[in-house]
Amino acid sequence: MKTIVPTAATTRQGAGIVLALVVAGLVGACDMHNARISDGLPSDGYRSRYPITVQEAPEVLDLPVGSGSAGLPPDLRAVVRSFGGDAARNATSGVAVMVPQGSANEATASYLARDIARTLKSSGLAAALVEERRYHVADASANAPIRLTFNRIKAVSPPCGQWTENIIADDNKGGDGAEFGCSTQANLAAMVENPNDLIIPRAATPIPAWQRWKAMQTFGAGSSGGSSTSSSAN
Repeated sequence: MKTIVPTAATTRQGAGIVLALVVAGLVGACDMHNARISDGLPSDGYRSRYPITVQEAPEVLDLPVGSGSAGLPPDLRAVVRSFGGDAARNATSGVAVMVPQGSANEATASYLARDIARTLKSSGLAAALVEERRYHVADASANAPIRLTFNRIKAVSPPCGQWTENIIADDNKGGDGAEFGCSTQANLAAMVENPNDLIIPRAATPIPAWQRWKAMQTFGAGSSGGSSTSSSAN
């Protein structure tokens, strides 16, 4: 029987083979680990399909106008005043008062448009920012609304209701449908009061000095600051 004596070269070669096998095993284990972590997890589908973006978009208010309206009722006047105040704070354009032309209530709408313009100006809008425009109505028998509109920075998402796919996937893999998450994204965007909050956090505001003084006085007196009630029996 022939005895093989390992030389330095064969030793290095064997060590290299063992090291390669160890590295391959570690890589394989890493791949298996990653596969186990990511396997079956849902993708970020609806946020990618219906992203919320911050952009300039119109704010629109339609006011119903009857053919015999004598003026703005108090509830609509309050709505117009609130709309004008919002425009005064947030508008990136003037406010357009769009009056129907060719409709059954054209004369009444033209009369009310002047009252609406005065109400908008009284809410804090400069007179130069209120502009009256006309839009054509194809149906002469219709009572068309007066539309108020201005541009502002808004959080918006793509429109829902496309229904490009079946609500139940054919592959039965339990994936999200094409419309899944759309209404949630739209509602979240509509609830954002200040769209800039989605881009950058607000600066910290200082604590009112009187509140700090009151808190220190309460703490110094050994009170927790909560309200307390007491009752006594006669």
